[in-house]
Order: sequence, then C-alpha cells, then structure tokens
Amino acid sequence: MLRLSKVRTVMRREYTSRVRTKAFWISTLLVPVAIVAFTVLPSVVMKRQGGTFSIALLTSDGDLAGEIQAELARRVESAPGVGALNIRVEWIQPRDDADRQREELKQRVLHKELTGVLVLPQEVLTSGRVEYLSTNVTAFRLIGRLDNAVERVVLRARLRTAGISEERLADVTRGVKLDPVRLTSSGSEAREALGGSFAMSYVLTFLIYLTVMIYGFYVMRGVLEEKSSRIVEVIVANLSPTELMAGKIFGVGAVGLTQYLIWAVLAMNLAAPGLLGLGLVENGGDLLSPKLLVFFVLFFVFGYFLFATVYAAIGAAFNSEEEAQQMQTVISMFLAIPFVLMFVILNDPDAPISVILSLLPFFSPMLFFLRMTVAFPPTWQIILCFALMSMTLLAMVRVSAAIYRVGILMYGKKPTFKEIARWVRTS
Repeated sequence: MLRLSKVRTVMRREYTSRVRTKAFWISTLLVPVAIVAFTVLPSVVMKRQGGTFSIALLTSDGDLAGEIQAELARRVESAPGVGALNIRVEWIQPRDDADRQREELKQRVLHKELTGVLVLPQEVLTSGRVEYLSTNVTAFRLIGRLDNAVERVVLRARLRTAGISEERLADVTRGVKLDPVRLTSSGSEAREALGGSFAMSYVLTFLIYLTVMIYGFYVMRGVLEEKSSRIVEVIVANLSPTELMAGKIFGVGAVGLTQYLIWAVLAMNLAAPGLLGLGLVENGGDLLSPKLLVFFVLFFVFGYFLFATVYAAIGAAFNSEEEAQQMQTVISMFLAIPFVLMFVILNDPDAPISVILSLLPFFSPMLFFLRMTVAFPPTWQIILCFALMSMTLLAMVRVSAAIYRVGILMYGKKPTFKEIARWVRTS
C-alpha cells in the first residue's frame, strides 16, 4: 500500500529541484518562441519576401502575351507594399530553330539574366500545358502568381473562342474569395483566415507531444542517474520502489503543469492578440476557449502518465542512458506517429477512421484533442476516450511498477525482454 506522505516527499523533491533550475525557466520562455518561429514566422517571412523578377514569355500569340503582362501588372497594383512581387515579362516569338532558341534562353537563365522562361505552345488553349524553365522551381509565390495569371488569361481566351462577348468576360471571369466561418458547438460564428484554425490546432497538439516527450525523458533520466550513483539503494531503504516511482512521476508532472500555467497566462496576454493582429483569426475566444484549455490540460495529464510510466520502467530496467537510448528512440518514434496521422483527422474529424485512430489510448492525447480543436466530438466519444485511457493507464502502472520494483536495484547485467516479461508475470 502506498504511503502518501512518502510519495509527497519524493514529489516535493522532484518538483523543487527542477523548478529552481535555470534550464526550467529558459525552456519555459524559449519553447513558445520556438513554436512561433516554426509555425507563424515562415508564413510571415514568405509574405514579406518580394522583389523584381524577369520572365521570358515564349509564345507566338502576341495578344495572349499582352494579356498575361497586363494580368501580372494588375496583381502588383492590387497588392502594393512590402513583399510585392514585381514581374517583368519579356515577350519572345518562337523561331524556326526551336531547339537552339530554347538552349539560348536556358543559358540566359543560367547566367541570371532571366529568372525563368514561360513556354506557351500553340495548342495551349486546348492542351492547357505550359512549361516554366528556371533554376529555382521552389519559389512557390512566384510560380503560383505566374500559374494563376496564365490560367485566367487562357480561360478568357477560351471564352472568347466560344463566342462570349468582351463586355461579359469581366463578369464571367470575376474571382471568388472563400471566407471561412467557423461554427462552434454553441452555434456562434467566428471568421478566420484560411489556415488560422490549422495553426492553432497544430500548435496545441505539438505542445502536448513536446512536453509529454520531454518530461517523460526527465523521469527516465532521473531514474538512471539515481540508479547509476547508487543513491537509490539508500532511498528504497526508507520507502518502497513503487512509492519512489509514483513520487517521481507526480513531481515531474507537476513541473509540466506549472509550465503550462505560465504558457496559458502568456497565451491569454500575448499569443491571442498576436494572432488577431496577424489576421489569422477574427475572434480568438472560440479557439482559446476555457473549455478547450481544460481538455488541453487533461489530455496532457493522461498522455504524460501513460508515457511517464513507460519511461520510468525503461530507466529502471537499464543501467545507463546509452543502454536505454534504443528503447527511448522507439518510444519517441511511437509518439511521433500521431503527426503522420494528423492530416487524416484535419481532413475529416468525424470519419470512422479518424474516430478509431483518436480512440487508441496512446494516440488519444494528441489525436482526440486535435479533433476537439477542429470539430467538438459527441459526448459519448469523449467519455469513451477517457475510459479507455484510464483502463490503459491502470494496466501500464501495474506493468511499469513490476519492472520498476525489480529493475531499480539491478546493476551490471542488461535484462532481456524475456526476463522483463517474467518480472511482470510474477508481480
């Protein structure tokens, strides 16, 4: 039977020894900065990247070339300022020696005289195939702008060929802007930029993944340090191995919750206004609702305890961090699987495959919570999810405690999986 006073003593020691370190406060401040740098910053930088680009337009149709030039110029005028793409188009008519002309244009690109070459064949109106020759085919904004301009001009040319009058072309080809409106479970509406919901979902899910992995690793490393220094022999003389494991897991978990509390205060005061300022969301209250934040903490707690028991067992079973590294790598890879499955959930959160994957106990802390950020699941699924995680956690506590009781006092010999299985069976 666990003596709570002993567990509290270990928990207090684990908590205070970590919260007082500089590493804790540095990581508390740097993790949000790193998440912003990896999520929001690339899109902001990309939007602000502009410049002047020289494009050769190889086509025999002068009218088509003129319309493409006008379309690209109109886009610059409609979006002036920082990050504007200024595309200069040089119309070149095809020659009889097509292969030689193509080589000359390629050399101009290689010598940086041209950014790229757009090749429009004579049958472009029927084939819809256009080539773009360049040394850089990952300039997504530039290529997207060229592709959009050519597509609109070719579409208008097809409509003219079909007999639609010029005065109707503007109305027929007028663009449509998709305006996403997020419906919450209460029926309220929240307007957000395309990708705003994804950004918030990704950030919160990534936080769960990162902290579960980091604090699980802290548990394993703490066990290994005490075991390698033989301090554990003195400790277990005054309390049982299970009490030591429980105190260590609860103490490190409390450190994680403290970090979350600090991040929550920062998010409410800095992150939400920042997202609103960037235009990612119009009403951040629905994305950062108190209900969602409560479930965020709950899923962290369950995810942490599920994996912390595994990390504690690994630390007890092996004698050094080098020996435990292989198993730790396996656990880290397993933790990363939900990120591979993330887009399945985002595409259709209520699809049968999404529901099944999110109810798998070791995936639930990330995938089920991800479903909540997209479309809140039915109440029965939430109850089933926490019931499955609770039963799995109880089983993992029993298995890990059995390994911990034996492994914590073993030195020298590296246990085999057969021996570890025997420890669990005889517990």
